[in-house]
Amino acid sequence: MRYLRPIPRRLLPDDMLVLPSDGQGGYGDARMVRHVRLELADDVADDPHRDSARSGRVFVDAVNSRDAFEVPAGSRVVVGSLPGMRVLRCRRCCVVRGQVHHWELEVG
Repeated sequence: MRYLRPIPRRLLPDDMLVLPSDGQGGYGDARMVRHVRLELADDVADDPHRDSARSGRVFVDAVNSRDAFEVPAGSRVVVGSLPGMRVLRCRRCCVVRGQVHHWELEVG
């Protein structure tokens, strides 16, 4: 596959506030990334006294997500009106010659 079009902006309805991890247990300055997509996967807890755990995946397009960057694992993100979530993993998805097409953030 030589060319892959950017993720259309109509499929990126969410905005995300990022508190990037500084690698020492703290956070850097907050950054806003506009036009991302959050897909939630609710995992039901075995304990009936606990709420279901929020986890999912955030798609950040290299072209159509404004102010996009590679979010380091350990960062905190807030998408829409949901509570903050931790970035467990950031996967870079590349096309020809290592050019980034989008990032997939596993959050939980």
